[in-house]
Amino acid sequence: MMKYILSFLLGLVLTTASAQNYIDIGRFSYANTPLNHFENTSEQTKVEEFGFQLTFPIVVNEKTVILTGLSADRSRLKLDPDFTDHTALNKVRLQIGINQVYSKKWTGTYVLLPSIASDFDIISKEDFQLGLLSLFTYTKKENLKYKIGFYTNSEKYGPLFAPLLGLYYISPNKKFESTLLLPAQVDFNYKLAKKTALGINFDGMTSSYNLHESIYIPKGQYVVRSANELYTYLQFQLGKSIYAKTKVGYTISRTYKVFNNDDKVDLSLSSLYFGDDRTQLNTNFEKGVIFKVELLYRVYFK
Repeated sequence: MMKYILSFLLGLVLTTASAQNYIDIGRFSYANTPLNHFENTSEQTKVEEFGFQLTFPIVVNEKTVILTGLSADRSRLKLDPDFTDHTALNKVRLQIGINQVYSKKWTGTYVLLPSIASDFDIISKEDFQLGLLSLFTYTKKENLKYKIGFYTNSEKYGPLFAPLLGLYYISPNKKFESTLLLPAQVDFNYKLAKKTALGINFDGMTSSYNLHESIYIPKGQYVVRSANELYTYLQFQLGKSIYAKTKVGYTISRTYKVFNNDDKVDLSLSSLYFGDDRTQLNTNFEKGVIFKVELLYRVYFK
């Protein structure tokens, strides 16, 4: 799963809080790590990551909302200790879908996710990917919702299918809030003051990018980014609709693996790969600390 797909999805599913609904229509993030050592070598690389998403809901009536949006992410790093230059991995994705209310208890969200993912040295048809997301939300109580669905995408390494299971809960006093969308995202936060909250966040994500520029011979490779990151953070409300999160975390696992284009898997079920006999071309770097900041623009409505 990609981090920005999940945050986009969680933003689209209207969340009951303080007797109101809200949606995050804008999000920007920047993450940086200290120099990471490649395994079994003295060479190092810094990893920088940028991301943003914009969400544009269009209300048709009380039961139907058209969902549109745009998200992008960019990673910059050395893929191998033998590389002299850094590589920029980019993904731009459109979101087109619908949120439909079926009853007081059930709603459904369906989103089509076409994207372009590569080093953007040039743009070609090999950069194109197509995803589909479907999620059903069951409202048990005003402050408790369950979610079930799936996400699928045509990754460079082969088809990905990920079942999704989650919940949203906010305590009666509105101080404790939890959001889960397993297997990729968990968030718990507690309001310390009116405009300050302390939280713990886990992100698990996978994405793939086509490479046009490479020192490998022959050319024709792709990169698979896989990461499991655990953060603690402080959230501050800077204005009526503007929020900031300062996060410090640790990369439990984090890799940018390079493979030849014809080296694929039969099927990926979340983090499980079937028919995987691929040969990795580069060297992984070690785990480490990660620093991150996020800015959100949140809109409340009755």
